[in-house]
Amino acid sequence: MGTDFHLFKEGIEPKWEDAKCAKGGKWTYFFPKSKEPGALDDCWLSLLLAMIGEQFCEPSEICGAVVSVRQKQHRVALWTKTASDEADQMAIGRHFKTVLGLADNEKIGYMVHDDAIRLERRAKDRYTV
Repeated sequence: MGTDFHLFKEGIEPKWEDAKCAKGGKWTYFFPKSKEPGALDDCWLSLLLAMIGEQFCEPSEICGAVVSVRQKQHRVALWTKTASDEADQMAIGRHFKTVLGLADNEKIGYMVHDDAIRLERRAKDRYTV
């Protein structure tokens, strides 16, 4: 508990300040406690394989991924480079849901790094799928 695991492309650090992802954001799925424990591992493995296999529609847009293992709420996040490109972000978000095997009624949100930095806890998702 309390651990983050990262997989980022070579030369990109998992930091908002990294020049390669500073203008981007992240798609986040808040993993429900009601799901079986092994499902988090399955989601993380599926995401890693999709990234390594460049299965996203805009592979150059992907920076990396993070899984955060927490006592109250686990999270799986996919970081991207360009938050302002809505069409690409929505396509990536839809594919992210598919990779994680999520149902249509399960929602994921896209938070822009600049919003998260400036607004902290008041920041809202810019896109949802």
